[in-house]
Parts: sequence; structure tokens; C-alpha cells
Amino acid sequence: MHRVILAGLLLASATIHTAVHAATPFEAADLYRISMTDAVAVSPDGAHVLFTRMQFDIQTDRRVTEWWLAAVGKTSLDKRLLIAGQVGASGAVWAPDGKRIAYVASWLGKPQIWVMDVAEGVGKPVTSGSIAPRSLQWSPDGTRIAFTARVEAPMPKVAGMPEKPAGATWAPDPRVISNWQYRTNDGGYIKAGADQLFVMPAAGGTPTQLTKGDTDQIEGGAQWAPDGQSLIYAAAVRPGNDRLAGESDLYRIPASGGMPERLTSIDGDERSASLSPDGQMLAWIGAAKTTKFYAQPGLWLRKLSGGEPVHITAALDRPVGGFEWAPDGKTLNVLYGDVGLTKVASIPVSGGPAKIIVPAIGGTRLYLPSSGGDWSMGGDVHAFTTVEADRPAALGVMKAGKMIGKIDFNEKWRADKQIGAMERLTWKAPDGLSVEGWLQYPPGFDPAKKYPVALEIHGGPNGDYGPYFSVTHQLYAAAGYVVLWTNPRGSTGYGEKFANGITPEYGGEYPGPDHDDLMAGMDEVLKRPWADAKNQFIGGGSGGGVLTTFAIAKTDRFNAAAALRPVTDWSIQALTSDLPALTLSNWVVGNPWDNRELYWRRSTFSMVGKVKTPTILITGEADFRTPIAQTEAYYQALQVRGVPAMMVRLPEANHGMGRPSQWLQSNLAVIDWYNKFRK
Repeated sequence: MHRVILAGLLLASATIHTAVHAATPFEAADLYRISMTDAVAVSPDGAHVLFTRMQFDIQTDRRVTEWWLAAVGKTSLDKRLLIAGQVGASGAVWAPDGKRIAYVASWLGKPQIWVMDVAEGVGKPVTSGSIAPRSLQWSPDGTRIAFTARVEAPMPKVAGMPEKPAGATWAPDPRVISNWQYRTNDGGYIKAGADQLFVMPAAGGTPTQLTKGDTDQIEGGAQWAPDGQSLIYAAAVRPGNDRLAGESDLYRIPASGGMPERLTSIDGDERSASLSPDGQMLAWIGAAKTTKFYAQPGLWLRKLSGGEPVHITAALDRPVGGFEWAPDGKTLNVLYGDVGLTKVASIPVSGGPAKIIVPAIGGTRLYLPSSGGDWSMGGDVHAFTTVEADRPAALGVMKAGKMIGKIDFNEKWRADKQIGAMERLTWKAPDGLSVEGWLQYPPGFDPAKKYPVALEIHGGPNGDYGPYFSVTHQLYAAAGYVVLWTNPRGSTGYGEKFANGITPEYGGEYPGPDHDDLMAGMDEVLKRPWADAKNQFIGGGSGGGVLTTFAIAKTDRFNAAAALRPVTDWSIQALTSDLPALTLSNWVVGNPWDNRELYWRRSTFSMVGKVKTPTILITGEADFRTPIAQTEAYYQALQVRGVPAMMVRLPEANHGMGRPSQWLQSNLAVIDWYNKFRK
């Protein structure tokens, strides 16, 4: 086992304070005291950084986001509040002149586009319609704004129904559904209509709808061509496209209106396109169609006029999450995941090795230590969310390759808190593969004492964890548990083969070798003298819930388990989740009625008869990603068998586990459950 101390991350398990009062461990109420930077945008000239401060309001139990402005000096940063949280602003973007921003906020009871001169600090609405704009993009000359919005249509009704009399109190209308996909985890039941692309004058006026069609005509937002004459965007409009997983193409449409021109026809996913500064080269993020479990997104490049595309991040072998053209058009600055971290590197258009620009960007999920975060560039300035082990992400700013400052709203809070150490470790899986993980120690950790160990498994399963502050793990640690989290096979950021180590093409199956990686990690931790082998616990959410229910059918080593929003029956998952195409084409492959043995074998519900471990299950009642029927069936099966079991249902919560208080309750319920079976 290799122990690596992360510079700047391994914290003293006991911190000495000069304050009169003693520092206290993390507690549930701290969720409403901390804040986090989760969005950044550098002005085109690099003189300013627009960034958010996200907090949870204890009165409304909701997220509240403020927008701040940082002035970038030679060696320092100044900040001021630009848009207060009660405004509810979102999606702010800079105008090309670096003096104005556009954003979305409510007015007249509907989301509208606002424009602000940042020197004045006063926003003015420039739309007043009934459509809800999003994904704003300024034209290169700053005179127009492109945006995406849904044009709603009448909901289908049952034919022949009489008219409802005025003032009558009838039952709600039924949902009449005939589409392949009819609901999403984030948005709920899909309203009739279609997403369309619009352009409008930045000074205000009537938006012009560019795309037409009865189904969604755009995915995400659009990017302007450098000459301002056209826009590039992704769309999934092939016949039967809704039944295909990860299938979209790139299109170009005149900014004045007209027929879209299809630019790509690759079988697979093409999105987030952008033209080079001279308008000659087209770059996009994409992944070719595959039946493997995971399609790794990469950066692709070709001439706009045509030709074969080149996968310029093939040698990097890492998932690409974003990119920006360098002003000279000779390189691309690429955001990608790498061994639990997010990084930015410069890659030449002509090919060549990646040169690291920003070595570490912090995750911004906050509840869990997932990688991700945000990054932006302008001039020679790079702004990003920082990596922090003992507090949420702050704003970091680099200029000319050097770190010039950080804006951290949690400094005072951190000074009053006792946070345990975080440590990175690696181990060998049974087949010799190296696996990475991290330990969160309790505050005041004493290596001479014995501590229970809680394994916490990430979801996805094609996701990853990293060395980030996590509310969940801080609560576990404050309750006296040493927490292990790791990136087993199936995790991203370690190469396409590693991420597909749970697919038959690489000799695996899900769940399978990832389970072996996790158990090897627990065995490695238990070699330490402080680790109490009599007190082992296991839990995880989504894909982590799958592996939890798999593990407790394979072993009785754990005192108790926590399966949050798990998949326990792949037939139900394939036909009731909001990802049916992905399940049927990549995750299990084939129809349940044709491949009954495969679906049943892969379902942990088929193994529930072997489970003896006391298990708590927690799922949102509006979870359309892993619908709660799977939790209900698994819970009832444990009850039938006499295994100690508890089900916690979160009203109105989706797969994201709902509002802040619901996240806290899901964590505290697990801790209480573990404590019941702690020896």
C-alpha cells in the first residue's frame, strides 16, 4: 500500500486555535452556515471574474445563489456583490465588450433575460414573453443574444369529454402519454412542446425563432460563428432518435433564419461545438456509438468545410468536459477528468502532448466528493473552483500562469471548526490492478484507539470521487467513523479501459470486478492497527446502491448497510427510469423479455435471499432515475425474510435527494442505523 500525503490537503487532526472558545466538529446545522463557489466566468479581457456564492437558506430550505464580481489586479483580487440572492439570477454570461452581462431572472412572473452594465450594477429586463429562456450566448459584436427556450403546446386530452363548467371542482386532468420518453428526473413529466433556438436584440425587442419542428430541435445552447452570421448547435432529430442512447449531430443555421445545415453524421454523440477564431475549424466534444458500458467523451476536430474528424485527445485517454479555443486558434484549452481531479491542459491543434495549465479544479457537488467544478478563461487569466479538503470550494484565479489569489467565504467558519485529516491511499485488486481511494478521519483522531470503518461507494457507475470536502463524509467522521471512498473499476478519469472494466468486452460485468476492488480496499484499511474489524459498514447511492446490495449478498462481513436510491431489478430500471435507451443499449443490452436470464442475473434482487445484513434503504418518491418501486420491493423482501430493514422515503424528492433538509435526514438516518449495529 502506498500512502501519499496531498500537499495542502492533509489537515491536522487537531487544530490549535487562539480563540477563547474551542473548535467544534462538523454538525448538521453547518450545512446552512457554509457557502460555495460553483460557477465562474472571466471577462474577455481578463480584467474581471464573475462568480457565484451558493448557500442554503435555513428559512426556506432552498439554494440561494449570489453573483459576485472580482476585479483582477496584478497580484490580488477585490470583490463586490453584484446580484443579490433574492433576485434568483442564473446563467450569467459576459458580453464581448467585457462591460455587460446577460442573465436570467424572474419578471412578470416568468423567467426573462436581463442585461446589466457591471459598472452601474443595475440589471434591466430585455424580454417580457411567456417562454423561459436559458443557455444565453452573446453575438460577437454584442448586439444580439441567442438562447434556447421551450415552445409549449396544448397537452393531449381524452376525446369526447364535456366542458368543465365555470367554477367546477373536477379531478386533475389525466396525463395522456404516447411518447417514448415522457419524464425526466430533473424536470418531472415533460410538457408538450419543443425546445427551439431563438435570437433577439440585446437592447430588447421581439425574439426570432430560428428552428422549427414539433420535437426538440436543439440540445443545450448554441455557439456563434466568429463573423456573427450563423450559429452552431447540437440536435437529436434523426428519425427514432429518442430511442437511441447518446445520439446527436451538429448543425449550423443562419442567424437571420433559414434551413439548418447538418455538419456531422457520425453514429454517436456530438455536442458543445465551437468554431476556431478564424472560423475555419470546428471542434466538439463527442463519443462514437458503442455497446460497451461507457462511451468516453473526447475532443474532436475537423475543417468546417468537411473532411475526416480527428480525435485530438485520444492519447490523453481521459473524459473531456469542456474546452476553449486559444485566441490564436493554434491550441485548445481542455477541461478533463484525471485520477479523481479535474484539470485544464493546452493541446495543439496540430497534435502533440497536453501541457497542464490548471493542475487541480475542485468539485462542487458538496454533499459528496464528486469531481467536476467550473473553469473559465479570458486573456491570460484562468478562474476556477478550488480543491479544498476541509471546506467547500472557493474561487481561485491564476494570471500569466501564476496563482494571484483566492476568495474564500468560509474562512471564519473554518476557524471555528475541528476537521479531521484526509489521506490518499492505493492498493492492489485481486487481479493486480491498482485502485485509488481516500480516508476521512474523525476530528481528534487517536491512532492508539479503535475506529469503525464506513465504506461509501460513488454512483454512476461511470463517475468518480476525489479529495474534496463532503458534507456526507464530514457527518460520518464527526460521528466517529473513518470513511473510505474510492474509484473502483467503472470509474472515470483512469482511461476508457478502466471505466469499461465492468463491461463484457473487457472481461467484466456490472456489478462484478468493481466489488472485488472495493473489498480489497476495505481489507487494506483493516491492516491498520486503529481499524476495528468488528465494526465494518457499507453504503452508497445510485450505482453505489447497486454495489451495496450486491456486496451484502456476497458477504456477511458488514454490521449494517445503507442503499440509497439503488437499482435492484434491471427490468424495472429499463422500463420505468428516464434512461430507457441507455439501459437497453449499454447497461444490460437487449429487451428484458428476450434476455430474461441476463436481466435477472444482473439484478441484485435475485440475490436478496442470501442477505443477512441489516439494511436501510432511502429513495425520493419522485425519483425517476432509479424509481422507488425497486426500493420498495427490496425492502419488503428483507421484511419477509426477517432481516432488519428500514425504508426512508423522501416526499417530492428526485434522484438528487431533494432539498437540503432531506439530504441531511438521509445522512443522519444512515448514521443512526449504523450506530444501532455498532459493536
